[in-house]
Amino acid sequence: MSRILLRAAIAVLLLVTSLHSASADTIDASTLTCRDLAEKAGSSDKTSVYGATVVLYWMAGYQATAEQGTVVDFDNLSKEFAATTEFCGQNPTVGVMSASEKFMGENAEDQTSKAIDLAILKCEAVNTTKEDETDGLGQILMWLAGYHASVAKSTVIDMDKFGESVTKMATYCAENPQMGLFTASEKFMSEEGDGE
Repeated sequence: MSRILLRAAIAVLLLVTSLHSASADTIDASTLTCRDLAEKAGSSDKTSVYGATVVLYWMAGYQATAEQGTVVDFDNLSKEFAATTEFCGQNPTVGVMSASEKFMGENAEDQTSKAIDLAILKCEAVNTTKEDETDGLGQILMWLAGYHASVAKSTVIDMDKFGESVTKMATYCAENPQMGLFTASEKFMSEEGDGE
């Protein structure tokens, strides 16, 4: 389990820093422009496109409302990401946070029966070796990071802290496979969590 979470986290770390700056340890999401997102999303480089998607997952978690809670509809997210990216292509000077707010959170489509509540997803459920599922886990981790950042009212994506949090979560989940993934994320990603 820990190897899987760590692999997903490393992939996310590399992709997110590639969106903004190769040397960035922290990214203030409020400074990301639509130009940044649209260029990466429209790139022929698969890594750049995935990096843009990972940032959109962080934005989706950040924009989640109290009513939506930890319920994520991945089908709707792909539509919201496409709408945000299209808007960004037409409005390059707008901030990505403002653009994402237009299509996510309160403005998101109603959740469908395919929506998943991350609060009931167990640590053992993310034990996978398939590449596409590992990518999916990285996206879920980024959504959780955005969610906790919103609760803390922070727009900073701290890559070092994210990596440390996921490392601790990986160990914790390996030792507690029946624990909820969201509960583990609260313990290690939230400002209130002691991380011990």
